[in-house]
Amino acid sequence: MNKFEQEQFSLGETIFKAGDQATHLYFLEKGEVELIDASSRVFGSIPEGQSFGEAAILFGGIRGAGVRAKTDVVCKKINNQDAEELLKSYSPLLVVIMEGLLLQQNMNNAIKKHLA
Repeated sequence: MNKFEQEQFSLGETIFKAGDQATHLYFLEKGEVELIDASSRVFGSIPEGQSFGEAAILFGGIRGAGVRAKTDVVCKKINNQDAEELLKSYSPLLVVIMEGLLLQQNMNNAIKKHLA
């Protein structure tokens, strides 16, 4: 767990925007964040205890949605290279399983954005 850093965000602060380069996976220790599309429309939220930013880390590339603090937020974060190493240290199969689950999550997020 020594590769995790703590970061805090204030109410209304942007954590990252849709289109940003993906660099970190976040675990929400305290507070709530909202998901924002490229036109700044909120289409979902993530409560305390959940994670966000993981799909872009495993696939590389850019963020598909933005994230903004809905309350004051405390997160643990890990960069994409360290996250992949951590998964592989348990089992190379975990990376494949995570990619499959994250593909499903990306499809669900796309549907939410379309319906919102």
